[in-house]
Amino acid sequence: MGTTAVAALFLLLVVPALGFWTAVAWASSVLGAMAFLAVWFLVMLVVAPRLRNASLLLFTLAIGILGCEILLRTDAMNRFVEERDLAAFRRGLVETQEPLFTPDPTLAFRMLPDRRARATAVKNGRTIYDVVYTTDTNGFRTLTPGPDGAGAEPVLILGDSFAFGAGLPDDQTLAWYLREESGGPLQPVTLAVKGYGLNQVLRQLEIGEPRKAGLTKFPWAVVSVVDDHVLRVAGRVQWLHDSPRYVVEPDDRLVARGTWVEPSAFVESLLVGSRLFALGRKATAVDEAKEQRLFVRILREIEGKLATDYGARLVVLYYSGETWRGDLAGWRETMVPLLCASGVPVLDVNALLPRPPQPVDRFYMQDDGHPTALMNRTIASALIDDFGRGAVERGGLRCSR
Repeated sequence: MGTTAVAALFLLLVVPALGFWTAVAWASSVLGAMAFLAVWFLVMLVVAPRLRNASLLLFTLAIGILGCEILLRTDAMNRFVEERDLAAFRRGLVETQEPLFTPDPTLAFRMLPDRRARATAVKNGRTIYDVVYTTDTNGFRTLTPGPDGAGAEPVLILGDSFAFGAGLPDDQTLAWYLREESGGPLQPVTLAVKGYGLNQVLRQLEIGEPRKAGLTKFPWAVVSVVDDHVLRVAGRVQWLHDSPRYVVEPDDRLVARGTWVEPSAFVESLLVGSRLFALGRKATAVDEAKEQRLFVRILREIEGKLATDYGARLVVLYYSGETWRGDLAGWRETMVPLLCASGVPVLDVNALLPRPPQPVDRFYMQDDGHPTALMNRTIASALIDDFGRGAVERGGLRCSR
């Protein structure tokens, strides 16, 4: 009796658990792991008559879970799945980058100083980009030599990979075009880092990172925001679980509370690779309203910190949509009200695109989604006009009253 129970435990629990873990952790395939469970319990149903009832029950559960996962991956269910489908984005994508980042206890990670790092991206055999990123002695992205900056106005560039210029050489970034299109008066300093959230931007300002450039005042500052930035400030993207954690107190004070705790690699793989597990976590452990309040509060704090400590006026660059697949709408229904509620000036980047519509991949890299050189040049032109007026008008976000 005892031997039978041990065998049943081994065949129905231990082997399936090990197989599932291996498929997720080593093969990075949650769908494959679910399929393995279904096949395994089907085999047990046939070859182990004494375990037939238990095998039938577990096979039915496995098929149900697999069916739900497949259903959630269909286009018809996209509107019910709010998280970015990173599994679909990464399918067929190979990215390589020479060492550029180092762990940092305050910011989670930062760029190494004095680096020339080659970065490449290939999707299904097609090269998306093959570029070199250059950093200065502070670990900030540099500009190649250009117009004389004597008597210039420094512009602080903050945010994520969109402001950093992912996939572009040093002479095609937003910072480059701000300087070139202005003829030299605007001299950008780029603190934007691939993958950063607004929580890291705020921490950069708090610890005085901009002053490393030898400047104390910046007339203007721009920060990039994409649709998943609410998730980023809440530590809900896999690369930011050890990033700065802020909470909003009942009296509306924004307080730093250490870092977001990093879960295991296995849990990360489940959440990234499975829509079913991501939705389950969201339903049981996520307070969306609280996260949205945190996003708005951090954005307001960034604006205030820039004004008080650096004399800078903030402009938010909002890039809506899953641009890697040509979608320019994305989570606008959620993000626009939040940006409007923050009260900060917002340039709605996609409002700058010409009419009638042109191919999206002229402005966003196909299969990658980051801005092209043409997009950065278009944004720079609008910002230069707006800086001259002293207000965001070209492409300004429309907020209902």
